[in-house]
Amino acid sequence: MKIGILTYHHVINDGAVLQTLGHVYTLRELFPEATIEVIDYRHATIESIERREAFKALIKLKKGAISKIKKYYNFKRFVNDLLPLSKEHCQTDDTAKAVAFINRQHYDYVIVGSDEVWKILDRKYARQFPNIYWLPETLTAKRIASAASANGSNPKLLEKKDIQEKVKTIVEGFEAIAVRDQYTFDFIHRLGVSTPLYQVPDPTFGVDWKADGVKEKLQKVGVDFSRKRFALNLSSNNPEFAKASEQIQQYAKQHNIQLVGIGQYNKYCELNFSDVLNSLEWATCYQYFDFCVTDRFHSTIFSIKNYVPFMVIESHKKYPGDYKGKILDLLGKIELKNNHFFYQDDIDFSKKIDLILNEFNVDKFKVITQKQKETFRQHLISSFKKE
Repeated sequence: MKIGILTYHHVINDGAVLQTLGHVYTLRELFPEATIEVIDYRHATIESIERREAFKALIKLKKGAISKIKKYYNFKRFVNDLLPLSKEHCQTDDTAKAVAFINRQHYDYVIVGSDEVWKILDRKYARQFPNIYWLPETLTAKRIASAASANGSNPKLLEKKDIQEKVKTIVEGFEAIAVRDQYTFDFIHRLGVSTPLYQVPDPTFGVDWKADGVKEKLQKVGVDFSRKRFALNLSSNNPEFAKASEQIQQYAKQHNIQLVGIGQYNKYCELNFSDVLNSLEWATCYQYFDFCVTDRFHSTIFSIKNYVPFMVIESHKKYPGDYKGKILDLLGKIELKNNHFFYQDDIDFSKKIDLILNEFNVDKFKVITQKQKETFRQHLISSFKKE
């Protein structure tokens, strides 16, 4: 059995490559006789934009520009070295060419997911629907959606009859449709497809992540293990997050806590780094912090998986509709919604931190992690049970 995984493995995002590895490692363990490949398809426009963005910060002399460029090259090297990429490579915006490329690989199954691979937008540089990530009917392999998400779509586009009809036509031929969030589940369910449809956790829950030498790397760049440490993956470039970060900085000063920016640059942190750890090391570094503050989905997941108390701060402006995003969706399912806040000027984040720390239960995080792992693995076993 030969399985190809189609996802956003190539974008400069630790969570994206880790969810790809989550599929790879889990499938290898469950189906040791199978050949598992990551389909090395890359959207040409997105590749060009990411390269341009990495260097634009340097041209504009922005703080952290050198780190951004280093991360860009380190990330590309990490992806090429660690992922089991298909021998043939394809970079195009043309869906027909992408289909022909995938068919040449002679897969028995193609898995699409995780990530927001089913996001539908009408922006100039977005992946235009229907793109290859919808796995068109012209693919010769059996098709499975695994933790796919339409989160972040333009809701008006999802209401258009022609788009709904096209989506239904495509996904009716899938072996199984496992989606990552309620938003995507509701969208597909409304179409009345006959294909089995259910929700599954993010693939990063399927793996017990390990990396050597992480503590030593953190010490080398200045992480102080003689003090308590809070990790912030929250950008101070956002005015609301800057106000929240300033409060957290005051809290840190009062309690002799070192604030460390572990992804997005935050001027209120004592130390910032983004190019020091590879994606595997980043996934495990959370265990060396006493608390995490973030607005990011996978930072939330890796806080939970490393049994670290955390707080999510998001902006109401990000979600103008009824659906309030994938992080709140996840936290609602695992009964941790009290760790989530939409920014308001009157919130005392110091008190919220104390409340979360006082209520933290490491055993609850262990149970959540194990249950999510088992659920994700059972989905894959069921999807391939006929083989």
